[in-house]
Amino acid sequence: MVPSPAATSLLELLQRAAATQAGITFYKAHGPSESSPEQISYRQLLDQACRDAAWLQTSVSGLQRDTVFLLHFDSHEENIRWFWATTVAGYVPCIVPKLAVSNERRIAQAEHILRLLDGPVILTNDRMACAFKGVEAHRLYRVDDLVQKPTFHAETATTLPSVIHNQRDDDLGALMLTSGSTGFSKAVCLRQPQMLAAAAGKAAHCRATSEDVFLSWIALDHVVNLVEMHLHAMLLGADQIQVATEEVLKEPRQFLDLVDRHRVSLSFAPNFFLALLCERVSQPDFVKEGSNWDLSCLRCVFSGGEATVRQMAVQLTRALQPYGAQPFIRAGYGLTESCAGMVWDLVDHTLDGLYDASGEFLSCGLPIPGVQMRVVREMDGMEAVADEEGMLQLRGPVMFNRYYRDPAATSAAFTADGWFITGDNAILDKHGQLYITGRTKDTLLINGLTIFAVEVEYGIEQARITGLTPSYTLVFAHRPAGAVTESYCVVYSPSYSSDDDEARAQTTDAIERIASLVVNVKPAAILPLPRQYFEKTSLGKLSRAHFRRLFENGTFDSERAFHTARLQAYRQAHRQPPSSPTEQTILDLVCTRLAVDPHDVSVTTNLFQLGLSSLDFYTITQDLHRNFDTHLTLPDLLADPTISGLARHVSTSTKTMNAEYDPVVTLQPHGSKTPLWLVHPASGNVLIFTALARAFHDRPIYGFRARGTKPGENLFTSITEMADTYVTALVRTQPHGPYALAGYSLGSSVTFEIAKRLEASGAEVQFLGALDGPPDIAPLVGHLTWSEALVMIGYFYELIEERRSIQLMSELRDQDPEVALDVVLGEADQERVKVLGLEKEELTHVTDVTAGFCRAAGEYVPSEEIGCVVDVFAVEPLLTVTDQREVWVRDYLGKWASLSKSGMAVHQCEGRHADMLGREFVNSLALILRRVMSARGV
Repeated sequence: MVPSPAATSLLELLQRAAATQAGITFYKAHGPSESSPEQISYRQLLDQACRDAAWLQTSVSGLQRDTVFLLHFDSHEENIRWFWATTVAGYVPCIVPKLAVSNERRIAQAEHILRLLDGPVILTNDRMACAFKGVEAHRLYRVDDLVQKPTFHAETATTLPSVIHNQRDDDLGALMLTSGSTGFSKAVCLRQPQMLAAAAGKAAHCRATSEDVFLSWIALDHVVNLVEMHLHAMLLGADQIQVATEEVLKEPRQFLDLVDRHRVSLSFAPNFFLALLCERVSQPDFVKEGSNWDLSCLRCVFSGGEATVRQMAVQLTRALQPYGAQPFIRAGYGLTESCAGMVWDLVDHTLDGLYDASGEFLSCGLPIPGVQMRVVREMDGMEAVADEEGMLQLRGPVMFNRYYRDPAATSAAFTADGWFITGDNAILDKHGQLYITGRTKDTLLINGLTIFAVEVEYGIEQARITGLTPSYTLVFAHRPAGAVTESYCVVYSPSYSSDDDEARAQTTDAIERIASLVVNVKPAAILPLPRQYFEKTSLGKLSRAHFRRLFENGTFDSERAFHTARLQAYRQAHRQPPSSPTEQTILDLVCTRLAVDPHDVSVTTNLFQLGLSSLDFYTITQDLHRNFDTHLTLPDLLADPTISGLARHVSTSTKTMNAEYDPVVTLQPHGSKTPLWLVHPASGNVLIFTALARAFHDRPIYGFRARGTKPGENLFTSITEMADTYVTALVRTQPHGPYALAGYSLGSSVTFEIAKRLEASGAEVQFLGALDGPPDIAPLVGHLTWSEALVMIGYFYELIEERRSIQLMSELRDQDPEVALDVVLGEADQERVKVLGLEKEELTHVTDVTAGFCRAAGEYVPSEEIGCVVDVFAVEPLLTVTDQREVWVRDYLGKWASLSKSGMAVHQCEGRHADMLGREFVNSLALILRRVMSARGV
């Protein structure tokens, strides 16, 4: 049920607010300070609106009942003043955002808006009138030349001029443009009952009262400010603070100054601003001398317009706790068509609860009164069940009913039974809470898979690539000429100078690696662009459709040619070409497999940087065998993972066979941050970390190769021996700490033993990660027979299904190895066996290594304590252990708590134990891993 708005029209809303003592404080663009604000009461606002309305009716010619007033100002004061002037006079205001900087685009925007609004009356000022230069705007009024500036002195009603309230044929209260960035907006018809119902529903949902203080820095051309802040506060008779947008963006710290100064309780901030504030908080000069904020008053900062990142919200709130802040970020969802936020998460979460919850983004919560939601399946249009993804649709009194003068768009926006089609994909959980999963129109359809562009952008932004300007990266779909499938492009605003070719190359490589990790396909283009192209809406959004249009019509051709030329020149200057026919042949084979240009690859390039995976390796070894009649093993590759290294093996295979065992494998050699050392699972397979290593561009990534993975090498006999060997090699490569370590599965125990030895030597271990591995491994694998280890390998290498592996574990437990091999290989996908190179001999050798690890684990008992926190990354467990994640975390992973003086922290991740490092989930894991390592100071 929709609460009563206590007013039947916007004019009555203003009149009721005028009967209170509340009002508006304006901070202008020259900088908030205690002496600069201008304060007016709602009574004064009503008086000024009456004077201005009378001027409109007597001075503007040709007014009709349905005349639209286009308001084009650059300050909250003027937009609010003339919004109420046109409302009191009975006409329809349409507040227009700033137009584009470039002449061509500005004129196109202006002409489109004037056609859309059917020749409106334009109210603007001297500063903003230039937006209509070159456009036929016959009814343009510069109000600063014609009307006295407001004095806002209290006057009695008898001194005000008479206003004839125009009686419209409809109940329109305002027109709001759907986009300020494309220039081809639709105008949403906001009805007065709809706006009033929305404000009343918002107030009821968040339990706001006249004692609350509202703060808005979003431009009034956005419905968030107009309805969610401005009208919402007036409905309650509450005070509101209106701050110039550019002042808060220029120095996010001022947001906190104003909250403290005015005891603000309600505000709005999209994710991009919260991220800016979070980044500002982390800077050394964040707190100026003498600052003593009290933020205990701040109970709701509504966040919408884009998904709100959970861990950013936690980090920001935690940083502000010393100033009395409690969890105040309230994620939500709304549209211009719904008068902004119509769903908000108002649950009082604890910081620990937010930190431990799964998913990258916060829940949007429950709807306000006056909103109905449903999620329907795309395939059959039937309503989805709880937790099933589908297309979000809305209806109710707070929803609009048409686009202005656009019946075709209106018809396309609604279902036959009257539900508004939002264009967003979503999930409703069993409690009715909304989770937005992506924008239907903002997807990439690549090789039959649908990928949300925002996921790629988020991955790139979270990688903190040095050459990127934060929040100025955009991904959009693109189909190159002649291509059989869609691809995508990445554009960004560079933070480096145009002549810094090293930064250009490093940034391009980093973007390509991160994007490819999310999409599994390289971008068709990666292009740095000047900042002037990145014009954002009021909520900081960039238009993918606009950038795609400019890219495909050739607007960026000169920038693209310049970028390509500089990039190629730099790479050629630093490339070491093949020096022999053998190197040339291997280069061609590798580049064909990895789909990279051989002219961009040096023979000294680390192949893991190019995206070499386990599947690629086995395919390349088969190619090399056909061309050179030589057998290349995984240890051969790991000894020197370059074109020149492979060529040396082909030429001197005997010498390579007798090379001394070195456990260190360089998976990612570049970066200035603390290196991350990764310990393999029981199979000894270090290639399992290749995709994870690609997600990092700013720190070296090293892995350990288990002894025995190369034929003829002795297996380790104990976890102690393995840890001793790895520590010696680690210190030889990285002599000084701090150290960052992580082990996957059973390798977590080895990692723990390495950390103990480093700490005992006086070195500092700042990060120890257990990637879904418990400390006590003997009960899990110490009893396994060789044949059971074979079945486990069969599952991990995806030769057999997990449930079939459980059956085979018992069936083959005591079987002869030859029989077990025949059964597993007989049931395996033969094509995958061939691709992986896991014929009988190779599979036997991998099983020997795994069984050897299991024997060593059977004698292992974790003991003593380490000083650092153990960060545990938990996923769905193996069914051979339990089918319940909570049991896995509590009874197995939870034992890490007793082995650390600083305790343990559990981070819930996506995927299952066997595939958490696979392509589907590795990017999500990398984001969490990067965030946790940052929190640990490495």
